[in-house]
Amino acid sequence: MRSLALTLMAIMAWNGPSAGQSLPQDVADALAEEAGIPAATAGRVTADFLDFAVAGQRVTGGEAPTARSDAWHVGSLTKSMTSTLAARLVEDGLIEWTSTIGEVLGPSVPEMQEDWRDITLAQLLTHAGGMDANMGFIRSVILLQRPREAYVRAALSDQPLEAPGGFLYSNAGYVVAGAMLEAAADAPWETLITSEVFEPLGLESAGFGAPQGDALEGHRPGLFGGLRPAGQGTRSDNIPAMGPAGRVHLNTEDMLRYLRAHLLQDRGFLSEESWDMLHSAVGPQNYAMGWGVGEDGTLVHSGSNTMWYAVAYIDPAAGEAVFVAVNSGDLDQVAGPVDEALRALLSAPPD
Repeated sequence: MRSLALTLMAIMAWNGPSAGQSLPQDVADALAEEAGIPAATAGRVTADFLDFAVAGQRVTGGEAPTARSDAWHVGSLTKSMTSTLAARLVEDGLIEWTSTIGEVLGPSVPEMQEDWRDITLAQLLTHAGGMDANMGFIRSVILLQRPREAYVRAALSDQPLEAPGGFLYSNAGYVVAGAMLEAAADAPWETLITSEVFEPLGLESAGFGAPQGDALEGHRPGLFGGLRPAGQGTRSDNIPAMGPAGRVHLNTEDMLRYLRAHLLQDRGFLSEESWDMLHSAVGPQNYAMGWGVGEDGTLVHSGSNTMWYAVAYIDPAAGEAVFVAVNSGDLDQVAGPVDEALRALLSAPPD
């Protein structure tokens, strides 16, 4: 087995790919040889270039190799997609960034705590609403097969954990934001994001929950070491109500197309004002709408449902974006190698 560190050191001094291979293939191969990573994908995109590769097995110990068409669960990378949907609906005049929870959801949630009523859509999408991260395990189990409305009613019946205006990363806040979009457009979030984001950008592989059928599987740490496949049942992903916060899957090519739209700020898809809103950092953590923002204007976010791990990085100044994903959520094992893989991709000379 090759050492990932040594392999990536060689890649970072890159003068060309391995014989017959591309840089993303070298990176994906190196990742998939790491213990605890059954399969990996790596890709780069610019205005006129898109390249990606996959490596490894769909299921640990299995014999089916991953395919270029396989979908990867992207976890919280869904958040920028929900924010992008919000921008589309704002441009359509169906909702405003300053629309409040009370204005949009008040009539349907009579048990709403008063402190939530003045929290805006923009605050929820930048984690500035003061809402707790999640509902908790027991309440999530209770809400497993219940509609998003039940999750939202439960979240809004609690008091804020912190005062609004700071930064408190919140999956629950994104679920409430998704419910606001549903109410404004009178359609489920899944329908809206498909018609307003996936279809206009040509993301034909995008779907919800764990990939199904002849597909990759996510993996959890085993009770006695190693990994165990997550399967494709109800426990293979977050509960359905959490869609707006982290339940999208799609193949690597489509993910790179999505990143290209953000990289180039596609004016045929959104206005300059909307792109600026989506990418502008606010608050103490320099968080935009689904993106962490670097001092140099780079955008980055990771995502995991505890069974997969994915990271996207956009560098507007360099004119490129990269994406890396693995089908294991054991962050102690995969976070470091994925970070090294991103650095290797970003070290490559311009195409």
